[in-house]
Amino acid sequence: MQNIKFEYLYRDEGNYKTFGEQVFSNPNSLSLEFISQTIESNLIEGSWFDPDKWGIPRFPFHQHNPFGIYDYLWYEFKQVSYSTAPTNSDSITRLLGRFA
Repeated sequence: MQNIKFEYLYRDEGNYKTFGEQVFSNPNSLSLEFISQTIESNLIEGSWFDPDKWGIPRFPFHQHNPFGIYDYLWYEFKQVSYSTAPTNSDSITRLLGRFA
């Protein structure tokens, strides 16, 4: 069984990018094609997602501003791939289950 690496990024107003990744277990041996299609069909305007709704940790610098409003809410999905890295998240099945 190979783990799944979920790669994403945050793009600020100046187009500076911060990259992140989560490595999920893949206990049901889901294919990359199925995972990608499921994720892509649930993105906002084909590219973005709300990390809070998806259970993806926000970057440490991305906190509430003094007015209590988050700076730009969405992160951008980059890709998924197989990985032998140890998991630092739940299972990919649980992530995909958030879309049901």
